[in-house]
Amino acid sequence: MELLIQILIGLVVAFAVYNLIHYLFVTRPSRRRTMLAQQVCNEAVRAAVHALMTAKTLKPFDDNDLRSEQIAEVWGRGVMAFEYHLPINNVSQSIPDFKQALVKALAEYGDDHHMHVHSGEVDRPAFVVTDIWQLDNRLHFDVAYLVNLTTVEYVDDLNRLSR
Repeated sequence: MELLIQILIGLVVAFAVYNLIHYLFVTRPSRRRTMLAQQVCNEAVRAAVHALMTAKTLKPFDDNDLRSEQIAEVWGRGVMAFEYHLPINNVSQSIPDFKQALVKALAEYGDDHHMHVHSGEVDRPAFVVTDIWQLDNRLHFDVAYLVNLTTVEYVDDLNRLSR
């Protein structure tokens, strides 16, 4: 009986140590990387949206109406893609036209800040609009920040699915 109790205590301690090590060396750094990537992506999207407001593609609105959420939890660890939404009333173009304007504004932001992705023989923009849709009175769009191979593969997989 004493041996059984020692085995159970050993298993509980091993489980606790494993979870602590996993949290310290995997979970916490991964969250930190994702938060930093989200800050960079938020800055790029905010600048692109302000450029679109200047170009009259978007009607002016408060920055608090532009919100982002991580979608990495859905697609897996390491995917640096974020969902943004803004009031649909502020978009003065059709959704496909707005997407093209947003893609162009994000590419210009990347060019201005020397942010490109070199994958294979192709030089790609660092920020890619992967999806856009309207739900109720909000326009939602996903932006991927191609900062790592996992995100590049995610975007390539989405492109393969849309063909």
